[in-house]
Amino acid sequence: MNILSVEYLSVHIHYPDKNIYLLRDISFTLKRGETLAIIGESGCGKSTLCKMIVGLLPPHFQTGGTLNFFKNDNTVIKITNREDPRFKNLRGSNISMVFQDAPGSINPLFKCGKQIVDVLKEHASDSSSQNKQQAIQLIEQVGLSDAEAVFNKYPHQLSGGMSQRIALALALASHPRILMADEPTSSLDSIAKKQYLDLLQELKKKNNLSLILVTHDLNEALGFSDSMLVIYNGHGIEYRNTTDIQRAPAHPYTNALLDIQTALNQNRLPRPIPGATPSITQSIPGCPYHPRCQRASDLCRNTFPLPTALSESHFVCCHRPLETN
Repeated sequence: MNILSVEYLSVHIHYPDKNIYLLRDISFTLKRGETLAIIGESGCGKSTLCKMIVGLLPPHFQTGGTLNFFKNDNTVIKITNREDPRFKNLRGSNISMVFQDAPGSINPLFKCGKQIVDVLKEHASDSSSQNKQQAIQLIEQVGLSDAEAVFNKYPHQLSGGMSQRIALALALASHPRILMADEPTSSLDSIAKKQYLDLLQELKKKNNLSLILVTHDLNEALGFSDSMLVIYNGHGIEYRNTTDIQRAPAHPYTNALLDIQTALNQNRLPRPIPGATPSITQSIPGCPYHPRCQRASDLCRNTFPLPTALSESHFVCCHRPLETN
C-alpha cells in the first residue's frame, strides 16, 4: 500500500527570457515499509526533489505537479500548491529529512540534547524530564555511546560521523512515517558507510518507517533499496523494482551505470559514458541523454520521450528502450 505518490513534479526558475528547469515531470510512488533509492549523478536534481517534497525550496523556485500523502486511515492529503499550509503539517510530523550537510543542519549555538528536546516538545506533550529521557534514548538508538555526555555537547565538539548521527536523531524525534536521507554517507569512509546504512535499515524496521535514500553511489542503491528511481538532467528516466532493474535495465543510461559499477566491483577499468553531463541550464532538444547515447535516432534528437509503462510498476522515458522481461 502506498504512503506517498508524486505525480508530474516540476521545479523551475523563471527568468525574463526563459525558464530553467531543475526537475521536469517526475513521478514515483513510495510504499509503506519500502526503501526507495533515488540515484543519479551530482547536479541532476536529487536534493531539489527532496526539498520540494518537504516544502523547503526557496521562494523564487516555481513548482508544479501533485504530492499525495496517504494517512493511516487511508485518507489522502493531496497538495498541488507549494503555499498549501498542509506542507507544514507534513514536514517533521510525517516526513523528516537528514540533509546532505549534516553538521551544517545542526544549530551550533545550542547543545545537541536541547535541540532534540525542542523537536520532541514541538511534536508531543510530555514533561521536560520525559523529553530529556527520550532524547537520550534517541542518541542511544542512533549508535552513540555515553548518550548523556553527548546530550550535553555542543555540535563543534562532535566528529563528522557523530554529527551525522545527531542529525538522524533530530529527524527521528518527530516520529515521522517517512524518512528521507540525502547523500547520508558522502562524507564517511567505506566502513562507516556500511555501519550507517545498516543503522538506517535497523531504525526503519524498529520505527515502522518508509525510507527514501538519495545517493549517487549505485552500490548503495542496489544493496539497500527495494525500488529505484533513476534521474538524469532533472528527468526521471526509469523507475522499477531494484532487483529487476539490476537484472534487466530498460534505459541505456541505467544500463551504462550498471556496467560501470560491475566493472568497478570486479576491479576492472570501466568504460566511461561518452560525452559530458549537461548543465541544468543547457537546453537540449529531444531526449536529454541523446548526445551520449549510442542508440539515439532522429526521433530521440528531436522529440522528448514520454514515460512508457513496461509493466504495472516499471516505467521508462526512452524511444528505444532495451529489451526487458
